[in-house]
Amino acid sequence: MIAVVPMAGHVGPISGLVAELVSRGHEVRVYTGSRYRRRFTDLGATVVTWSAAQDFDEDNIGATFPLARRPGLLRVIALVKHGFIGTAPGQVRDLSQELDREPVNVLVADSMSFGGVLTGELRGLSWALLNVLPFNQSFESGAAAFRVKPAQGSLGRLRDRLLRRVYRVVSYPFNRAYNQARAEIGLPHDRRPYGSVLFSDWLVLATGCPSLDVPRTDLPDQVHFVGRVAPAGAGLPSGASESASTRPLVVVTQGTHDVEPADLIEPALEGLADLEVEVVATSGRRGRTEVGVATPGNSRVVDLIDFASALPTAAVFVTNGGWGGVLASLAAGVPLVVAPGSASDKPEIAARVARSGAGINLRTRRPKPSAVAGAVQELLADPRYRERARQIGSELDQLGGASAAADLLERLAETRAPVRRIGNPWSTREV
Repeated sequence: MIAVVPMAGHVGPISGLVAELVSRGHEVRVYTGSRYRRRFTDLGATVVTWSAAQDFDEDNIGATFPLARRPGLLRVIALVKHGFIGTAPGQVRDLSQELDREPVNVLVADSMSFGGVLTGELRGLSWALLNVLPFNQSFESGAAAFRVKPAQGSLGRLRDRLLRRVYRVVSYPFNRAYNQARAEIGLPHDRRPYGSVLFSDWLVLATGCPSLDVPRTDLPDQVHFVGRVAPAGAGLPSGASESASTRPLVVVTQGTHDVEPADLIEPALEGLADLEVEVVATSGRRGRTEVGVATPGNSRVVDLIDFASALPTAAVFVTNGGWGGVLASLAAGVPLVVAPGSASDKPEIAARVARSGAGINLRTRRPKPSAVAGAVQELLADPRYRERARQIGSELDQLGGASAAADLLERLAETRAPVRRIGNPWSTREV
């Protein structure tokens, strides 16, 4: 049984895992929103849709959760508090009813599926977490949310203790909502800080790779990096160029969540209009190709594209920092310009890309056109960015993706014991 919240960024890697498991002959049930029923049934899975849990449409979240109509960070907070945490008790009821009807060998939850996580705990199941966001649980420093360098010496450790206290204060609304959900289903109060509660003691499948993280001496040994789990069954257009242009191709996207064109698409189109490049921008909304500004002659706007087809011919990827798109770009060996969106993970992702040497962090969700143009020109002029992107792409590939994740889940199903990693992921590579 695989539980996934009904949002494209979460469904994408889960779909790749489902396709792999089905191809191996496993019976797979997916618990998700009704919008994605067809996506998973076409892959050969049985789908159980949200029922007791309040279903929602990611393209119109405000219709279900009115507080999510607010802009920027306020919208993100409302989505997490009400869409992810608030629906958790209903998710637990749905999942429990299904598991009573037919038990499973392993439960898998995506990294924002609070209902899946709580069901695993409530029923004492062997369960795994597929981290579809960058792995960010911090066990030693506790300061990852503040994007600071690892602590060194007594002053660094004091800093981290203070940051942990600050983090507990600012994350209190989430923790309160989470513990209210736990109480509703009969689980005791959890004193851990928000962010460390979504963690499996059995198996954590972390998308990404060590080069996109910082070395951790405290990484639990049930955490396994699996590279990029590529989506399956999306049926998206290729986004391939319709012209015979030999100019470098720049792909621009705001993902499928923060999709206000004024944030990134508009400044990107304006900034790149006078460069000798070809631009394809994706709006992130099916059927939407109007972005509020005239499209320059060297550009075109599409609604959605298949990154697997478009990125191998691209020279630069301009993004708001969605983890799925970042991994797709690096898997294709394409360097990035990141203008991080308002979701809390995106500034962290932008910092990781810049730290890895595979791209440039613009440090704002709404950059100036000249900033986008300057960053693209720098990536095109300096081959070190592309070389580093290719190195990370090779690392992602070597980690195995969906195949490696399925191997680990099979081990969990067979042993019903935590799946331990041997060695430190950073011990054999330079990061």
